[in-house]
Amino acid sequence: MKREPPEFRPVQQPLDTFLPARLSKDPHIPTREVSREGLSYLSCPPTPPLLARVMKTLALGGAPALAQLPLSRTEEAWNDTAAAFLDSESSERRALTPLLEAVCGLSPQGLEAGLGAILGGVQQIQAREIFRQAEEAPAGDSSPLLVILAGNLPALAVQPLLPALATGRPILLKSSSSEPFFAAAFAAALASREPLLGHAMAAMTWPGGQSSLEEVALEGCGKVIAYGEADTMADLRRRSKAPLVCLGPRLSIAVLGPGSDPKRVAPGLARDIALFDQRGCLSIQAIFTTGSATELAENLAKSLGEAARSWPPGAVSLTESASVRQVRTEAQMRGLICYHLDSREGSVIIEPEASLLPSPGLRTVRVYPLADLADLPSLLSPWRDRLQGVALSGEVSDGLKTTLTKLGVSHFAAPGKLQQPEASWRNGGLHPLEMVS
Repeated sequence: MKREPPEFRPVQQPLDTFLPARLSKDPHIPTREVSREGLSYLSCPPTPPLLARVMKTLALGGAPALAQLPLSRTEEAWNDTAAAFLDSESSERRALTPLLEAVCGLSPQGLEAGLGAILGGVQQIQAREIFRQAEEAPAGDSSPLLVILAGNLPALAVQPLLPALATGRPILLKSSSSEPFFAAAFAAALASREPLLGHAMAAMTWPGGQSSLEEVALEGCGKVIAYGEADTMADLRRRSKAPLVCLGPRLSIAVLGPGSDPKRVAPGLARDIALFDQRGCLSIQAIFTTGSATELAENLAKSLGEAARSWPPGAVSLTESASVRQVRTEAQMRGLICYHLDSREGSVIIEPEASLLPSPGLRTVRVYPLADLADLPSLLSPWRDRLQGVALSGEVSDGLKTTLTKLGVSHFAAPGKLQQPEASWRNGGLHPLEMVS
């Protein structure tokens, strides 16, 4: 019989922190009231001594607790929790959604779509495959895993958390200070369904670059997985003695070969551009086509307008607005064909110069006409190991896909499906179980 989900944790608990079970009831752990973005909530500001206790507690108690727990029970708790966080009417989501809407910068509709895309890929059949493979794998390292999350996408924590729990490895999720709520809420919901999991997880947040804290976390972990910008990755490479997996920054593109119908693929491309307001590593930033670039651009602009009605754009910074205005102005001065919607809803520019340029964001995409897809590898070679996903349509050879994989592409999908990777997605070329082991 399926258990009813418990109510979300009491409001007097810190909303940006989840501590291992042995520490969570310690009355001496300091908390403070925080006000930001119109919110007022209880926070648990980390200190080096507290973080050292967290790492020690995970190291001593996390793996033994997970070893007592049959994978079938972990899987049941995982699927129940993922289903609750997918359900906008569940108690967990009713408590969490206002927090995410306040800090994520996405519209309510965009947030709902984004959560659906990420959480939908880590439950039921997809999660079952991870647990099955973990059951067959030899025992791995049981030292704590440190995961440094980026703040551009909500719910990103589930992607490393699932394989870590499946392989019996305790984990500290370091949330971005710009979005500190999801990881703590998800960990709390998991532990409420299966208390033994509460001994193997922690979620904390602090501004990146606080060396006094990060030295403690790096010293106490056995491996680091980091999402973020290039400077974050470079800094961690200098400081981490533990093995380090860097996941970012990367960008994604679309490749449309002969036989691709611009009218049919445009809605899917627009979805892969608009989802998360084009902030993700799987967000399409450029499209290469052997067909009519003008026909594609016309249909894509129309589809981006429809996407903006379904998923209105979220908050926009002055820097983002200025960057898009600059790109639009430069394109017009060069006499390029441009299709401009509202500045937040999208821009489509036909770019004749065969040199990939990153998008300034706000659903801005360049369309590159190509005579032959065979020219694509040489155009993309300067971006080796900075490419993430490719949306494919039309006649695209297996040889080209192999070449793109060698350039670092880790995910291929049809237009409209690129931003819905499954739990077994080889992000950065690593299987999830390899990544956490």
